[in-house]
Amino acid sequence: MGKIKAIISLWIFLFLLQLSFPFTSYSKFPYRPGDWTSYTVLRYVSSIDKDFNYIYFGTTGGVSRYDFFANHFIEPLTESDGLLDDRVQKIAYDPMSNEIWFRTSSGVCRYNPAFQEFYYGGVFPDNLAHKDSANFVFPVFFMDYGYSFIPDGYIADLYLNHYKITDRLFDMWGSLWIGTWGLNAGVASLRSLDLKMLKTGLYNDDVKALLLDGDDIWFGGATLVSRTAGLTRYNRKKEEWDYFESTSLSDLANKSITCMEKDSQYVWFGTTNGLLRYDKKKDRWRSYDSFRGLWDNQVTALKSDPGLLWIGTRYGLNLYYPKGDSIVRIKDDLIRGAYIYSIEKDTNFVWLGTDRGAFQINKKSGELIRFAIPEGFLNQWVKSVFKYQDELWFGTTEAVVAVNLKTRDRKIYQSPVNYPGSEVNKIVCDDKYLWVGTILGVWKLNKVKNTWKGFFKEDGLLDNYIQDLLLDGDYVWFGTQRGATRLYWKSPLVID
Repeated sequence: MGKIKAIISLWIFLFLLQLSFPFTSYSKFPYRPGDWTSYTVLRYVSSIDKDFNYIYFGTTGGVSRYDFFANHFIEPLTESDGLLDDRVQKIAYDPMSNEIWFRTSSGVCRYNPAFQEFYYGGVFPDNLAHKDSANFVFPVFFMDYGYSFIPDGYIADLYLNHYKITDRLFDMWGSLWIGTWGLNAGVASLRSLDLKMLKTGLYNDDVKALLLDGDDIWFGGATLVSRTAGLTRYNRKKEEWDYFESTSLSDLANKSITCMEKDSQYVWFGTTNGLLRYDKKKDRWRSYDSFRGLWDNQVTALKSDPGLLWIGTRYGLNLYYPKGDSIVRIKDDLIRGAYIYSIEKDTNFVWLGTDRGAFQINKKSGELIRFAIPEGFLNQWVKSVFKYQDELWFGTTEAVVAVNLKTRDRKIYQSPVNYPGSEVNKIVCDDKYLWVGTILGVWKLNKVKNTWKGFFKEDGLLDNYIQDLLLDGDYVWFGTQRGATRLYWKSPLVID
């Protein structure tokens, strides 16, 4: 009888708690924590707080989390995880429930680290948010070369940029954590007076291109303001983020990244204003434009080949020869003036996806022919070409087409007949799955079962307009206009 009374009392307590703090579980994503992870611009910090394990930084792109025991950032919290809105205005930690509250542009939610669950609704507990000490005066901190600390509450760089300190927080070890508007987060020692700035997240959120190069992942994209142009490189082994900014690198000025490629010595970047080459060993940059031989300064596709680089532009195809550091123009009338969307190759052939259809180049003879099929689907705009073993896949405005290079057998998935997706921007595949990035979400084809499954913002994507795809072992990356999303495709809730 005593146990029954205890259970009833507990139920009444929870019911009254629900009335006092109405909330519902933020369960719009039917996936496990960690299945979806998104990376956005986290440099603009609005608020800071902490629990027993992490420092939380509320930003305009979600919540970055610093593990002060492991001394590195872990995965951020964004709308892909269930955060109500990535535009976080204020953070507060509740030690009684061990939960973090977030006030966002779309309302209030809170996060339980133990259960890794979000709840939304209720009233933001302003009384729990940490308060700045009105008597605190910033000392003059020592910083790395290129930055100067201004005690009035700013950080200045060599290019006369000023970054306002938006919030500060002391931890239990006597360190001072700061958030800035545009320069990410930092931590200072009040003993040595050293201030170290910490990098995490993307430099630009419009991710048009993704590239995997060993331990490094590169993120490149567009920017509306030339002075904020930049590239992001993330080293997964060292868990370090690095930026290449137009303010300090003139080669990036007035350029947006459209595509990327790698070889053993260089990383290549196609831009809206020429071709960029980055020497990985020497840490040097070099640029190429139409005065060096490009058909057009807007580079649209790149493909590395032993001893050369294929370069697609808005108005034709180029070849770059590293030995002579020279660029030549392919003047065949079939593709002269064509918009080159995609380039794929193997030992003997190169395939092009263009606004005139698909083409094939015999690398030995140099012969260029139209790559056509009787059904005619490769005579239209071909936005993406991808080769896997003997399969050659094409993504067009109306269909996804597979051609077996040995048997010449074809599989045609026409929208909306037997392909539920829309216009294709990018395709990649492995032995079992084909991933199709479209203007309205992602579609996955199980090549064995011949079944399709779609993924959208309702599942965890930051945006439905997919600009690039990248296979990365057990993960697949999606580049969108709002950032990059990584999906653990081997999750039981994703795999089929």
